Amino acid sequence: MDLDAINEEWIVGLAGSGVDQNELHGALNALVEAGRGVEAWNGAQELYSKLVEAEKEDDALVVLAWLGAQGKVEDLTGSLKKLFGKNRNVLRMLKPAGFGNHKVPVAEAFNRLAFLRSLETGKLCYNETWGFGIIEDIDHFYGELEIDFEKKGDHEMAFSYAAEALELIDDDHILAIKHNNAAELERMIKEEPAEVVKIALRSYGSLSVTRLMEKMIPSILPEAAWKKFWEGARKALKDDASVEIPKKRSDNIVFHKGGLAYDDEWFGLIANERDIESLFERFNEVIDKKLDYSSEFALETLSNRLAFIIKGAPSARPEWKAQGFIFARQFSIEPTGLDTDKLIRDLIDGDLVATLDRLPSRSLQTLLSILIENDKDAVVSTLSQVIPVVSHPVLNEIMAALIANGVEEDVRQIMTNAVSRRTASAPMLLWCQRSTEKIMEWDLISKGDLAFRIQEVLEVNSAGAMLRAQNQLRERFQTEEWLHDVMDDMSEQQRRDFMRRIHEGHGWDALDRKSVEAKVLRKYPELQDIILPTASQTAQKKEVPFTSISSYEKRQKQLERIMTVEIPENSKEIEVARSHGDLRENAEFKYAKERQGLLMAQGAQLAEDLEKVKPTDFADAQTDVVGAGVGVELSYAETGAVETYYILGVWDQDEALNIISSETRLAKALAGHAEGDTVEIPAGECTIKSINELPDSIRSWIAG
Repeated sequence: MDLDAINEEWIVGLAGSGVDQNELHGALNALVEAGRGVEAWNGAQELYSKLVEAEKEDDALVVLAWLGAQGKVEDLTGSLKKLFGKNRNVLRMLKPAGFGNHKVPVAEAFNRLAFLRSLETGKLCYNETWGFGIIEDIDHFYGELEIDFEKKGDHEMAFSYAAEALELIDDDHILAIKHNNAAELERMIKEEPAEVVKIALRSYGSLSVTRLMEKMIPSILPEAAWKKFWEGARKALKDDASVEIPKKRSDNIVFHKGGLAYDDEWFGLIANERDIESLFERFNEVIDKKLDYSSEFALETLSNRLAFIIKGAPSARPEWKAQGFIFARQFSIEPTGLDTDKLIRDLIDGDLVATLDRLPSRSLQTLLSILIENDKDAVVSTLSQVIPVVSHPVLNEIMAALIANGVEEDVRQIMTNAVSRRTASAPMLLWCQRSTEKIMEWDLISKGDLAFRIQEVLEVNSAGAMLRAQNQLRERFQTEEWLHDVMDDMSEQQRRDFMRRIHEGHGWDALDRKSVEAKVLRKYPELQDIILPTASQTAQKKEVPFTSISSYEKRQKQLERIMTVEIPENSKEIEVARSHGDLRENAEFKYAKERQGLLMAQGAQLAEDLEKVKPTDFADAQTDVVGAGVGVELSYAETGAVETYYILGVWDQDEALNIISSETRLAKALAGHAEGDTVEIPAGECTIKSINELPDSIRSWIAG
């Protein structure tokens, strides 16, 4: 707009040529912003006077609306009464429109007045509460409309409420289409569901999937038809550039009303996008739909945005930086202006666990290949620390990537050290259990010993990814073929130890324990005496299991958190998920309900464990033989090595301090032996060099 050509004379000259609201208001606002407000106000007031004199009510109203919004009209209601003095119907609309009501902004009052003046009998309308309607009568004297609503029938509505809550709809609105040509709309619902969705979005504006469903049911189609309709629409819309379906049902569907194709104009949307997560959605769309990005503009845009992501990702979101490199590899694009080696090194040295856990599993091998190509030794060194703490899906991808990139020997060594030192996590043991060919090739561990390791890890109190891996390992015990296969690999005494651990261990709830025991006894009935002890064994008083004060209090706090924090939060999640609509298709509701069951089971198991196990400080422990509450020094004649372990209670374990549980195979093998005894333990033959009282550092750990 050329402001030099706009002055009072130009403004007043509009009186003879007609007033375009957008043009006039745009010009006047531009003058005010340029510091020429006096010209704008004087010109508008003179224009208004000329239009009133010429009895051009509509044009005069446009000018008066701007002056009123600027606060340049002393008596706005009086001016309107003077302007429409000969039109009693309009005068009766002033108060319902909000003039004279300080709670209604001036601009809104003028919009409402324009709406009320546009009302005519026979026009189609819509109300959020009553739905589709047809205006049957307009009573200006009483300020009321009579509307035949689809959901209510004939209904009287005051002008004031109509100005706020009624919407006039044109023939392109989906409700008008249904009214005017129901058969055609029914055909489109069956044959062109995607087009029906676009009509609905044009009619109602931006909507989430849940809100779209609410608008469509039952006014457009019955609830029973929704699932088939939406499946057909969603499938067709995946290839429509003008519509973007969000991942979350609560997010709005993005609809480009003017239409859009996957060309440079579409890539122009990417060029102007600064939200990193939105860019990821665009990039995935390019990959999933195999879009052509070979044009110079598309390639330049992708390169620019990838550099923006890699440089601009906040330090708290290292996975965004990593995802930028992954997309660059997938697009075969080298982002310009970056110190790539340094940025990749930052990823290796940073919080790699968080980075890997937050990325989609399908992207991990690509990232790891990029990292290994940059600095193989550094990646292997870092991953040796990462592997024991990542989830099973992430571990799968790490192992596959390392093996594929020529570092299998390093992987084998990492796994060998973890298994031999009994530090392998549940996900690591799950990987071993599912990778039997590779385990045999590496000569890593026998099937029987692996089963014992799995038993040990099942008794560790875990949460999150570790708990999920534990549950998957526990499920293997319900597979009778696997259970018999691993026990066939054991000696008779090992089978008895294995069965005893199932019967007495803390890694099982009552039903699972009985189920596993029954499967074992079907093949090994001779182990029944472990489940049903003899009369002399029954007469013996069963020992009360003990644990340290710190471990006991830790489980108490875990139970308290589950009952007072996690279960209430989960109940809220269920209610929020329930509000999203159809529970049959509601993944969030299904996940929340599954989590509810898991939390309830965890809470019940913890409460049961806390009833059985007693806390102690081990102050009365004797050192004449090995037992709970002592330190034991072991020597190995074959290697000359010396190791010290501190045997505490059933829930106690700390690798850094060499604290082991009294329930471990090592502790049980040593139990009851004295100094100088030679004992066969899982790691081989050893001699008990000394049995000692617990040092202050261990007692401090026990006290918490």
